[in-house]
Amino acid sequence: MNPFLDKIYERLTEDDKKQLSDIYEPKVVTVPDENAWRGLTIMRDGRIRFYGLYDKKTIFDNGEYACYKESCDGGLSWKKHIIYNNRVLGSSVYVPFMDKYVKAAYERTPTEVTYVMIGDDPDDTNPKKIIIGENIFEPKAVIPLRSRNRLIFVAHERRPECHPTCFYPIVFYSDDCGESWTSVPMEECPYFDNAWPDRGIRWQQNNRENALVELSDGTLYMISRTATNFHYESFSYDGGETWTPFKQSVFHSAGTMPQLERLSDGRIVFLWCNTKMMPELESADGEWEDVFTNRDVNHCAISSDEGKTWQGYREVFLNPIRYAPDFRANGGGSEGDKSVHQFEMCELPMGKLLVVFGQHEPSRRIVIFDINWLYEHNRRERFNYGFKNVSTQNYVKSILGGQHYDAKDPLGTPGHCGYNRTSVAMLVPSPENNHKEALLLTRSGDERLVSGIGGVVWNFPIHKKGKIIVKAYIPGKGLRASLLDYWMNPSDDTVEYFANYSVVLRGDMQKKGELFSEFVLDFDCDRGTVILTNGDYLKIEKKIDFDCPNGLCYLHLQSAATEPDGVGAYISEMNFEG
Repeated sequence: MNPFLDKIYERLTEDDKKQLSDIYEPKVVTVPDENAWRGLTIMRDGRIRFYGLYDKKTIFDNGEYACYKESCDGGLSWKKHIIYNNRVLGSSVYVPFMDKYVKAAYERTPTEVTYVMIGDDPDDTNPKKIIIGENIFEPKAVIPLRSRNRLIFVAHERRPECHPTCFYPIVFYSDDCGESWTSVPMEECPYFDNAWPDRGIRWQQNNRENALVELSDGTLYMISRTATNFHYESFSYDGGETWTPFKQSVFHSAGTMPQLERLSDGRIVFLWCNTKMMPELESADGEWEDVFTNRDVNHCAISSDEGKTWQGYREVFLNPIRYAPDFRANGGGSEGDKSVHQFEMCELPMGKLLVVFGQHEPSRRIVIFDINWLYEHNRRERFNYGFKNVSTQNYVKSILGGQHYDAKDPLGTPGHCGYNRTSVAMLVPSPENNHKEALLLTRSGDERLVSGIGGVVWNFPIHKKGKIIVKAYIPGKGLRASLLDYWMNPSDDTVEYFANYSVVLRGDMQKKGELFSEFVLDFDCDRGTVILTNGDYLKIEKKIDFDCPNGLCYLHLQSAATEPDGVGAYISEMNFEG
């Protein structure tokens, strides 16, 4: 059970209860002062805090003081407090069987010392500090197990004899309330083997930022970040003392942080970036980060059967600067990633979830949403709010800060691992009705772009059976329509090879003289087929090419032109019925 739910609820006024109850889809409640990692803390009396650094001038500034934002009303409103005493425990996890707060941390010394701190509460100015080991870094939050009085957390170590750039997981557990710790070095995930469509070498950064949750029978489930196109998973059946070899999970992702949380009713929530990167260019040498093209959207899934199956797969948030032409420098601090990956979360009363995510001020947020939002069966998009609910970004060829970082002049670095942006997709007056707008997708011949393909990517709740309706007019070279169980970049020219289903819609698939037609994609993952129809004029059945264990959740549309095409295809509406 969650020991804080009742305490959080007791703090709510009737107005608070009404406002919290009315939140359904993700609602931004504040911008945190630091990136999501291990700053979320809940006090015994139900106050919620997120710790950070006060008044940082740049991303390189450590800040003169620490600070925290605190909510006394279930996350609805937040007030910033400055911490003038640098000895306080700060962000930490409450351990019921100890009635103490515990945190794992490390110091960036030449040996990278990892330690645990134990205090009476986060405001404790004299916490106990216990050194765990050297050359261990980036520990995740300490987790108190329910099945036994054990503390556990996962951290990282380098093994240069295995690989020069990879990270390797190491688990620590304690059975004496944190006084002593046993380390369990884990086997690594498989390395990423470069092959087409990558023309350069992808950075190998496996086993970083692992997520851990305890299942109802005491089994520990771990999901690991990798350089491959999937997260990998491992299990422990003895409280973390031994682990199964990592194997590929069902979750697509590369180079992003996952997070797991168990709700009070036993359901498991998973946060991750269900995305795929653009193919690496020739310039990528694998030595370090070069460019992230898969951190502009994050997702949430939920399981009611201990992780065997998952529902939702919904976009929690789209990066608000995903189209910004000054993306690399947006918000200042050129070395800082601008992304919506990295996560923390906590359960709130009334069936709500509070989620912290993101790196760098332009992108990081704290949101609240109703857990029932994950279970929806329908979605509709008519672009009434512009591009708010879709991805259409293209990438401008840019100097990449990750490859050219200069420690002597960090503010002169031209952006952290990010291309600047634009959008080839545009909202224009509809050919059908000049008082309405339609999305126009074309192919650009602009040599300044990494890819000139105009596309749009739209998420719907994951289902194994469902119907997608695309209302489109295709006067140009065609419209590629693809269905996937993960997000691919709108301008990625390899979608036809990696989508679960892909087909080109052509103008001659519409009745003569017809402007907008309703193309229907009726998919059935159990049968492994998609039936494409346009009224009684068109019917094409095609197999689904790749397994989609939990169903499909993405419609990907892009210009099918192989040369610059200013005519393109118009889309006025997209619907999903599950």
